Amino acid sequence: MSAVDDIKARLDIVDIVSGYVNLQKAGRNFKALCPFHHERTPSFVVFPDTQTWRCFGACGDGGDVFGFVMKAEGWDFSDALRELAKRAGIELTPVTPQQIERQAETERLQALLHETAEFFHAQLLDSPAAQVARDYIQRRHLSADTVQAFMLGYAPHDWRQALEHLRLLGYSEDEIVDAGVAIRNDKGNVYDRFRHRLVIPIRDSRGRTVGFGARALNPDDNPKYLNSPQSALFDKSHLLFGLDVARRAIRETETVVIVEGYMDVMQAHQAGFNNVVAQMGTALTEQQLRQLDKYANRMVLALDPDTAGMNATMRGLDVARQTLDGDETVTFDPRGMMRYTGSLNMDIRVVSLPGDKDPDDLIREDPDAWRALIEQAVPVAEYVIWQGTAHLTSQSSYPEREAVARELLPILTATESDLQRSGNIQALARRVRIDERILIQWTQRRQAVRTRSTPTVREQRQLADRPAPVPLVGGPPGQSMLWEAFCLHLLLQQPERLWAANRKLRELQAQAPMLAEELEPLNASDFTRPDYQAVFRALEQSLDQDEIEPLEYLTQHLPAELLAVVDELYASPLETFRQRTSKVWTTELDSILRDLARINAQAEPGTDLLIQEVLMLRHSRLERESRELYFLQQDSQTLNGNLTDHQYHFAVSANLRARQLLAKALHQMKSFARDL
Repeated sequence: MSAVDDIKARLDIVDIVSGYVNLQKAGRNFKALCPFHHERTPSFVVFPDTQTWRCFGACGDGGDVFGFVMKAEGWDFSDALRELAKRAGIELTPVTPQQIERQAETERLQALLHETAEFFHAQLLDSPAAQVARDYIQRRHLSADTVQAFMLGYAPHDWRQALEHLRLLGYSEDEIVDAGVAIRNDKGNVYDRFRHRLVIPIRDSRGRTVGFGARALNPDDNPKYLNSPQSALFDKSHLLFGLDVARRAIRETETVVIVEGYMDVMQAHQAGFNNVVAQMGTALTEQQLRQLDKYANRMVLALDPDTAGMNATMRGLDVARQTLDGDETVTFDPRGMMRYTGSLNMDIRVVSLPGDKDPDDLIREDPDAWRALIEQAVPVAEYVIWQGTAHLTSQSSYPEREAVARELLPILTATESDLQRSGNIQALARRVRIDERILIQWTQRRQAVRTRSTPTVREQRQLADRPAPVPLVGGPPGQSMLWEAFCLHLLLQQPERLWAANRKLRELQAQAPMLAEELEPLNASDFTRPDYQAVFRALEQSLDQDEIEPLEYLTQHLPAELLAVVDELYASPLETFRQRTSKVWTTELDSILRDLARINAQAEPGTDLLIQEVLMLRHSRLERESRELYFLQQDSQTLNGNLTDHQYHFAVSANLRARQLLAKALHQMKSFARDL
């Protein structure tokens, strides 16, 4: 592409001209008083579709964006080229004879591709051998007008028919191979690339044929879709299928809808949805989005209804799905979309199609449903949260909710907009019922590692995988997890001491009979990790039988994975916790480890350390439940319906009263080292 073509592709003539005159919308075009002569009635018209302008008044002049700025500024072509290149962000280099030669070669290849498209189109319309292609088009419910608008064609079931046709027009075998229409094998033989296929010309935004997508008509042929090879003309990262015929509608509606397949685009245009295009390549690129940014303020990604694939995409961020019905795969890149929402002046939204229908099916069967879906598209952040948390329920454990939050945070904070980032974190906090401050801490830690002068990949991975802390309000992160490990360690040393701990909870319950649920005996819900919960349940079962010792019971009844957890907890829970966390250790966590070790070492005779740990765990659990109550009250779509104001305030009051009793009991114990 020459510098002139590149500039025209990047700049919109409407934007340039509107800097000189006050343009007014007039149907598909724009009009204004001519800036080159005095007039009372507007006769100056800008044509967005052709990127040209013309005065129908006294001057009678017209041209492209170069002609306009040359006339408006009194520049020669060189001046206009330099200034417009600056606006387009293009660095100009002196034109060399080699560049002139390459430009001539490019124009000749473009002409070759146009002739090829005409040849395939004629074959589809007239050749008896193309009946199978015409039957396929009929099955896909494409009209004759659509066939003509997209110049659909048929590649004959022959090894050299297209090749010989082009040679008769004066093109060499090398040129035909360079254009991607033919292939040269290792023996030097040249033959047609596309054979017995429905051919779909792929055009750039200016309507010039740059390549082809060809669908197999024989079910046994692979790949199902065969595209032109990557070349200077056919660069998938810069192309959007259907943009040349969709530009007008995109500008008029200020909205572009992106789908995944050729057929989706053609069916949409046939039904009157003319602002639909399809991406080329595996993911939307910045070059493609920059093209759309010239015409649209709103972009809607219409994803095929591959629910499992979408959920996996939210889990791993790198799941590919079939696009353009062929071998190429497309990845919905939520992190990239979030980044673009902050860097582009465009509202980017996502919609998922219902059931097992793709856009082609839905548009053909129920156009109104398609229209409604597009109107109801949700922002990318909302979609990411919705998809990423769809499997969570009101019964989901804290570790499950934390794992989801850690996976979604890098996506939701990828935007360059501080306002969007803050709003996304708040929305995620409500959905996963985790304190917003904790999510901010995780984000800051992750960013701190990434911005260190010499971060290692291992450090980044360790920090991202750090186990989930559930701190008390005002307490540093990691405290609750340490209490869980330490509590199980003490129980494994003396399982029967669980009765004493539960007796202490019953004593507190007797002080406030209304708090029976809040001060119930220690149970698996007091632990956040699933493996700790399983170990505790097994301990309870071991105490309900009298045949063998509790530890022997665990050995006989627990699977190997949980026995390994028991061994680690029994030996040294604090060291186990240290090993499971990142080597990028914080001074806060080190301080907590020292505090717990000091508590263990300085405990006075007769003081039951386990009771302290049990009361700490219950206080931490009630803190979690208090936050969850708040989130449930804020969320109008909970599984069990909204809490009434009375229920909410009663639950909050009971929770607070129970925590006050626990805090008072802990404060009265001489070895309690932290002031709750």
